[in-house]
Amino acid sequence: MNVFFKRQYLRKKLRQWYHLHKRDLPWRKTLDPYKIWTSEIMLQQTQVATVIPYYQKWVKTFPKLETFAKAPLSKVLKLWAGLGYYRRARMFHKAAQYVKKNLGGKIPGKMEELRKLPGIGRYTAGAIASIAYNETVPVLDGNVIRILTRIFGISQNIDRPATIGKLWKIAETLLPKKNPGDFNQALMELGATLCFSLNPECSRCPVRTSCIAHKKRREIFYPVRSKREKYEKILMTALVVQNKKLEVFIEKQPEQGRWGGLWMFPFWTRKEDMLRASSKICCQLRHFLTLQHAFTKYRIRLEVYRGDFKKKGIQRRRNWRWISIRTLKDLAIPSPHRKIAEKLSLENSLESGLFSPKKTASVNNF
Repeated sequence: MNVFFKRQYLRKKLRQWYHLHKRDLPWRKTLDPYKIWTSEIMLQQTQVATVIPYYQKWVKTFPKLETFAKAPLSKVLKLWAGLGYYRRARMFHKAAQYVKKNLGGKIPGKMEELRKLPGIGRYTAGAIASIAYNETVPVLDGNVIRILTRIFGISQNIDRPATIGKLWKIAETLLPKKNPGDFNQALMELGATLCFSLNPECSRCPVRTSCIAHKKRREIFYPVRSKREKYEKILMTALVVQNKKLEVFIEKQPEQGRWGGLWMFPFWTRKEDMLRASSKICCQLRHFLTLQHAFTKYRIRLEVYRGDFKKKGIQRRRNWRWISIRTLKDLAIPSPHRKIAEKLSLENSLESGLFSPKKTASVNNF
């Protein structure tokens, strides 16, 4: 099959398949560029099933870009809490404010203009421009990379910029002039629902007869990449300090940090540092729970301890404060620390109290 006919074949088969089998996703029921933008930002490194309830709550709370741009960052982060990668939310908010202030609230319709906004790369810009504005521009995410390397038998390492550049060109040549957004979504849908990394369902694939990897029976060997980086394992500790008013100690993180603007329980990278700090304010320190958390190339084990507040006063810091356990749910807290808050809230609602008479393993007596 020559290049021209293969291109025509792929266009036809993929669009037919997509219209018959596409999932019923809420962001596919609109051409509103703001809502499509919202979905694309949320879907970065996050599964569809996780995103759906967040998206639905988001567009209900912020139905228009203007509403979102005017909202305080604290409210944005609270609504985002649990999705992770919080820089996405901060950059999205910054970009929305820029559009409102400098572009009259109108989201650009061209990919190159969209790429000038904070937090929008080539893929996201292509998705918004092709789906919302029908611009004939390609997309290239992990799913599309996997599909194109298999169909065209691309054996070059995808960790090389030259290989990615080649794939962008292939994706561009495949695009039809009519409804390019549908074709882009068809590629992404195929990768998300059939063309899996390890167990692709080739028997159901609409374009398997033109797939070089399938003909060679070597689907799982594509895409070719360097050896995966080993994950670094990190042990961290966190501390829950509670006073007699059923309040806990919590700190707002600096805006410029990884957890910028979010509230977290005091935490340390070394247990020794936590013990030293806690000795000044806690007594009867004991283990509370253990959490596992993944972050990019890190695998974090978070050991959480808690103790009774033993002093009347505490050194004042600008971003630290006491907060009632009942109102923890109202704060923007990242996922691992939210699990701590949820367990505290559950214990409180069951009226078991944080200082249950149950015997617990004491870590240190002060």
